[in-house]
This record gives sequence, C-alpha cells and structure tokens, in this order.
Amino acid sequence: MAQNVLPDIAEDRYKEITDETVLRIQDQFNNITLEIQKLGRKFHSDEYIDASVEELGQEIKNIVDYSPFVDSGTIVETDGWISGYYPNDLEAEVKNANFSNRDYMKNAIKTKEIYISHVVSAVTDRFVVVVAIPILDGEGNVSRVVNLIVRIGENPVFNSILENIQIGEGYAYLVDRNGHLISHPEANRIGEDVTANAVIQKVLNKQSGYQEVVNTQNIPMLASYQYIPVLDWGVVAQVPVSYTHVYFETFQHSLYLISFILFLFLSIFTALYTKQILKPIKDLELAVGQVAKGNFSKRLELKREDNTEIGRLSRRFNEMAEYIEDAREDIVAKESLVMHQKEFLRTVLDSNPNFIYAKNSKGQFTLANQSIATFFDTTVEEMMYKNDKDVNPSNEQVERHSQEEQIVIETLKERVIEEELLINNKGEKKWVKTTIIPLVSIASEEIQVLYVSNDLTERKLTEEIIRKSDKMSVVGELAAGVAHEIRNPLTSIQGFLQFMKPKYNDDHYFDIMLSEVERINLIVSEMLVLSRPQVEKRELKDVREIGSSIIYLFESQANLNNVQIYSDFDADIPLIWCEENQLKQVFVNILKNAIESMQDGGEILVQIRKKSDSHVMLRFIDQGIGIDQDRVKRLGEPFYSTKEKGTGLGLMISYRIIASHKGSIEITSEKGKGTTVDIELPISFKADELSDSSEEY
Repeated sequence: MAQNVLPDIAEDRYKEITDETVLRIQDQFNNITLEIQKLGRKFHSDEYIDASVEELGQEIKNIVDYSPFVDSGTIVETDGWISGYYPNDLEAEVKNANFSNRDYMKNAIKTKEIYISHVVSAVTDRFVVVVAIPILDGEGNVSRVVNLIVRIGENPVFNSILENIQIGEGYAYLVDRNGHLISHPEANRIGEDVTANAVIQKVLNKQSGYQEVVNTQNIPMLASYQYIPVLDWGVVAQVPVSYTHVYFETFQHSLYLISFILFLFLSIFTALYTKQILKPIKDLELAVGQVAKGNFSKRLELKREDNTEIGRLSRRFNEMAEYIEDAREDIVAKESLVMHQKEFLRTVLDSNPNFIYAKNSKGQFTLANQSIATFFDTTVEEMMYKNDKDVNPSNEQVERHSQEEQIVIETLKERVIEEELLINNKGEKKWVKTTIIPLVSIASEEIQVLYVSNDLTERKLTEEIIRKSDKMSVVGELAAGVAHEIRNPLTSIQGFLQFMKPKYNDDHYFDIMLSEVERINLIVSEMLVLSRPQVEKRELKDVREIGSSIIYLFESQANLNNVQIYSDFDADIPLIWCEENQLKQVFVNILKNAIESMQDGGEILVQIRKKSDSHVMLRFIDQGIGIDQDRVKRLGEPFYSTKEKGTGLGLMISYRIIASHKGSIEITSEKGKGTTVDIELPISFKADELSDSSEEY
C-alpha cells in the first residue's frame, strides 16, 4: 500500500511544483512585459512627437545598453525601409531589408498603439520577439516605427528564467500566440510549431490547468500549463510520470549521502564566501532600505573589476535609483505645475463677478465660484455636493432649474434663460442671464451641466431709470402745452371777474370765483415747474426754521381735519446748503398728503435729527390709512397716485427736488397703521457738485 501511496503523493507534489513553476514564470514574464511596455510608452509620449532619427537612435542605444530585456533596436519608416539601428553589427543584415509586410509593422501603424509580436524569424536568422512602437507626428499620424528586439536564444533574462527552473528531470518552455516555441531547453527547437500538443491547444484557447500528456519522445509527462494574457503567450512546466516513482526510490538510498555532502559543501562555501558576500549584501540591504524610505539619492560604491552577480546587481540598483530619482523629480515638477495652474484657475474663477457653477446628473454642485457662494451667504466648500434647494430659497426656481438641467442632459444642447430673478435668504435680488452648457466627461461618461449667469442688475436699473426719464420728458412736454393753453384764457377770466366785481353789491360769489381761479393758476404754476427752468438761490439755511414755518402754515388746515402736528427737533442741527422755497414745496406736499390720509383725524410727528457729521434726517410720521407694499415702490412716478383724484405730480416733484440736493427719500408704510417718510439731506456739498446737479423745474 505504501508503494502505491508514495507515487500518488509524489504526483501531487510535482503538480504543486509545476503549478508553482508556471505561475512564477508567468509573473516574471508579466513583469518583463510591463517593463518593456514602459520603455515603449516613453517613445509613444509627446516627448518624441516629430523626433528625428538621430534622437530616436540615441534613445534606442540607451535602452539596449542599460535594459537587460532589449538586445537591439531598429527605426523603420512607414514604407518598410530601415533608417536607423543599434548595435552596429546589424548593418549587414538590415541594409537592404524591407519590413513593410511584417505583421507587427502593420498592426503598429494601423492601431497607433504599442504591439508585441509573436516569435518571428529575423533577417539575422535569429528567433526574436519584436516590440513595435509607432512614433506619431504633430497631427497624430504615424511617421515611423521603432522596433525593440528581444533575441530569444541569446537574451540572458529569458534564458536564466527557464535555466533556473529546477523540477527534477522535468523542464519548462514558452509558446507564442501561434503555438511556436519561444524558449525551450533544447535551443534548436525554438521557433518550432507545437500546436499538435494537447496542452498547447488548451493554452491557445486561453485555458490554464494540469494534465498528463505525451511529449515528442512519447514519454508520459505531468504538465501544468498557464495562459499569459498580457502577452497572449503560454507557459508549460512538466516532469516525467516515471520520475514520481524514481524520486522516492532514489531518495531512500541517497538521502543521507546528499545531506552530508550538502552540509559539507555549504560549510565550506559559507566559510570561503561569507566575508566576500556578506558586506556587499549588507550594503545593498541598507541602500534598498534608504530608497524604500524615499532617499532616492542613495548610491552604492562599486569596484570596476567586480563582475560578480552582487556587483552586477549593485550596478543595476544604482541605475534603478537614478532612474527613480529622475522620475520623482519630474513628477514633483509636474505636480507643482498642475497645482499652480489649479490655483490660478481657481483665482480666475473666484474673481469673476458672474455666477459660475456646475452640477452633476443628481443635481449636486460640483463646482462653484466665490460670487455665487457669497450671494447665497455660504462658502464654496459648503456648497460642494449639495443640491440647489439647500442654498436657493425659491422652490419655483429650483424646480425650473431641475427641468432645464434634464433637457440639457437629454439633448446635449446649450440652453439660455434670458432673464431670471435670484433672491437669497436676506431678500437681496439679482437679475441674471443664465447659459446652461452640457459637459460630458470622457473618463466616466458622466454628463454634468455648467451654469454661467451674467449679472443684469445694473442694466435693469438703467432701463428703469430710462423708463422714468422718458415719462418725465413726456410729462414736461405735456405740462408746458397744457399750462400755456390754460393760462391765456385764465388770465382773461380773472381780469373780467375783477372788472365786474365793483358793479355788484353782493361780491361774495366773485370772491369764490377769483379764489378758485387763483387755485387753478397755482396748479398751472406747479405744472410749469416740470417744463421750464426755475431760478435757484441756494444758501445756508436752518432746516428747523423751514420746518417750523410749514407746520405753522398747516395748523389751521390740520385743526379742521382733527389732526394734531407735533415737532421734535434736535438742538444741534447745523445749517444746510439748500434752496429754501424748493424744500418748503417738498414739506408742503408731504404734510398735505399726510393730513388727507387721516380722514378720521390723528397725529403727525415731524422729527429733525443729525444723522451723521455730513447728513441730517427729516422724518414725517402719520397715522393715516397706509399704503400697500406693492404700491409703495411706484410712488414718485408721474401720473401715479394713491388718491382717487391725484395726479402723482406732487411726489414726483418732491423726489426731483431732493435728488437735486444730493439727498434721498425713503417711504415705508403699513396698511391701516400709517406711513413714514424719511428725507436725508447733506449738510453741504461742493460748488461743482451743485452745478452738475442743476436741473430744470
């Protein structure tokens, strides 16, 4: 039973060994492939766009001299003729050779990508693997092809990988995508077609596994096989079936002898080479540790005559450390440039007064500039990956934006919202014209939308000013015409009434008619204020005296309407530079409106305060019926009045008078509670400001 079990155990053991072997070989060739592709990508980068043959030839020389994987290289024009090569011993073989019909040339030119060939027979009668690298010009077309060549039979890395495989009397070999031997212990078989082998057929079908096969010498073999995807190659490791029996028979007779010889050999070897090997190994270990910690400037001291494996390994280590250091410096420089560009773009974005932001397909902010963050009283960081409804208080606008986004994402077409009003949580308003642009990410294929909202607020205000100015112009022209047409007949009527009055004993009715004619004449005079220049005489005046005189003037009318007028003036009010009669006209208009708004009587409070060192404040507070909020903003427009028979001209004239004094009027009102009128006037202003502000009244 033991005799049956031991071969089975040995078979399982050799399956483990061969499986481990093919996987190790696969990993080694994957690493080799990645290194070769890395070398190829250097040629394929922007650095070698439109590179000359001399530049390409120098880089090939560097790679052949320093890379253990590449044995030679050629530069081939797109018509197949050689324009450069290294080493120079290739001259005789490639001088008159044309490579236009080679598959690797065709694939590299067609795909514009790096292509690794199967095993081919070169013009030098060697079996080689070719890495074809297309060199692109500035327009993206292939200008020539660089071929990095691995000589399978001569390359020390390829040979050492398989030569160092110890699996008893077994061996390992490689096949390419066409079933040709790439590497084999029997060098004369390299390039042989072995597609008839059952294991090779499975490898060509991209399978991996373990099975018993018969080799070309009709010897039963236990074979592990593995498909290598990155190369489209296969690796096979196999041992004779009979060797599983011999293994244990030999083992029983030679175990002690081998153990003794091995011990003796190792003892002698250790004694002879410990001193020679231990120090460079220790140095190499320390150097590797330094590089692992990021000290890429670390180098080993080398002896020129040291051609041992440790010496060669040390030289390779120095080359690797130098390459890593150069690459790291290049990466650091590029990262610094990218960071600088990112900060610059962020500065440009945040300095733009318009709103610029982007959202993903879920409606979350992925980009925002400082302007929109400030308007919505938040920060750029807080806006990231939040939805529109988290910052925009207008649900209607949020819904509209969501609908527009879906249309842009579905159609991939730009849309424009000509005008929209944005309102933040503080009630601040901003008119904008918004352009919505689709953005498609090449990497993730995700569609985002970019918003660019241009500020229209100043334009809207300008349009409003122009609209009011046009109204004023029309009012002025109308007032001039009406006043002219009324005053002529009015003068005649007034003259005849005065002429007829002495002839009648009862002149009561004449007094009434003359009073009404005078009132009409006053109204006409007010209309003329809108159409022709008035003579101004500005002086330093006490605004308290002006206010007191008007309050005194209105006391009788106020008493008739059951209205009490109270005054509250600060004692330290400075003199102001003004036109007294014009300010009186403003006070008359405001007090008259206040009394007329209190049909059931009430109180009016007139306050004069020093607001600052440069301005005084006049406040009129009544207890009238009040005004709706939507009507307050239209006060001061011509022909707009809250009274049934009002013309709106009184407040309009008041606004213009205060504006000519570099002041402002603010009206606040609440329905059913009353109205407050605040007038702010500067204490004084320069003569040139006065001349600039002179308007026609």
